[in-house]
Amino acid sequence: MKKIIFVVVLFLSLGIIRGNAQVQLMPNLVSTQEFVTAKDIWPTFTQGVVHYEAQVMYIYGEVYITSQMPDSANHTMPTFQSSYLLPIYSQYKKNLGKVHANLDDEMYLFLNIKFDPKKTYHKVWEQLSPYHEMLTYRVGPKWHEGKLKVIFVGNAPMRAFQQERVCFVAAQGTVADLSKNYDNKVMPLIGIDFNKEVDWNGVGKMPFDEYMAFKDIVKKTHEQDKKVRVYNIPNEEAIWEVMHAAGVDMISSNDPARFQKFMATKQ
Repeated sequence: MKKIIFVVVLFLSLGIIRGNAQVQLMPNLVSTQEFVTAKDIWPTFTQGVVHYEAQVMYIYGEVYITSQMPDSANHTMPTFQSSYLLPIYSQYKKNLGKVHANLDDEMYLFLNIKFDPKKTYHKVWEQLSPYHEMLTYRVGPKWHEGKLKVIFVGNAPMRAFQQERVCFVAAQGTVADLSKNYDNKVMPLIGIDFNKEVDWNGVGKMPFDEYMAFKDIVKKTHEQDKKVRVYNIPNEEAIWEVMHAAGVDMISSNDPARFQKFMATKQ
């Protein structure tokens, strides 16, 4: 009887391991799905999502997942810690030092700051500190290479990032930041807002001159050993096709299932 139980457990374990290995990861997608509860992130671990963007707001001493100030103090919005940090850390421990069992690279967690970036930074710093073993962070001039890199989007307090002795986060830059050539540890990405910075609306072919200018931005970014991320981009395969062809490293979408089908045609 004990032998039978052992065999059953063995096959179940192998099935779990095989199932994890079969997850098709999407390292060139940044999921912008809105999470309304602390449980929403869990299904995405088996959907191949690697990188996330969260809309966060500092409200009365806590960082919540929201883009709008709540109407009352009795809101039920999930916190940054419960929605992202705890689940990601749970995966990290379960997979023995990896957020995804079959991913050796870093995953990125983009925080889109909606209010008071300075207070948000200090609260996020406080909440990240207990999870430092899985983070990429800096102590003095030395960097600890981890499995999760937290990225501030918009209004990042760059002086704090560069001058504080211990820094747990990095910044997403803009095209204008290319001329400043920040260290790629402090600013590992350049973000391009499709709605504001790309004249082409996705109808027909992208004008050749605009396409070449766009590719030049990608080239200059890669020369600084930084990645390019395009956000506020329509969920249109024709647009994804052009971005992919231009060498964009990360594309934002709130429809991971559709993006996965698109990427399957590229493999």
